[in-house]
Amino acid sequence: MRNANKAKGTAWETAVRHFLNATLGQYVKNWQEAAYPWLNPRDPNNITRPAQTGVRDVGDLHAWPFVLECKAERSITLADYVRQANREATHAGFPYGVAIVKAPRRRVEDAYAVMDLITFGRVLQALRNLD
Repeated sequence: MRNANKAKGTAWETAVRHFLNATLGQYVKNWQEAAYPWLNPRDPNNITRPAQTGVRDVGDLHAWPFVLECKAERSITLADYVRQANREATHAGFPYGVAIVKAPRRRVEDAYAVMDLITFGRVLQALRNLD
């Protein structure tokens, strides 16, 4: 029997991955009609869905330096989502966890990217140290 909630979650993860890869220019032009969407399948900047191995979840999507935990639920619990994203970022060896929360009845690009203030401060510090 098919699990409707799992299918909904997988569809949301796929939509987020496609949106981010298209936005970042990782896909070929007209990728929806292409046999293969990637410009370079080995590019480490591609947003990917990792294979889950072992007992420690490593997140829904990898978008270096972020692990993305995608949520499309009727009842939104931001604190739980952020804790889960941070835990899975640690498991994956990534520095930052972010929850991508679907906005009800809205487009993919209207979703919310949510992190705690500690993570935001670390991201801000890292960006300022680029100069």
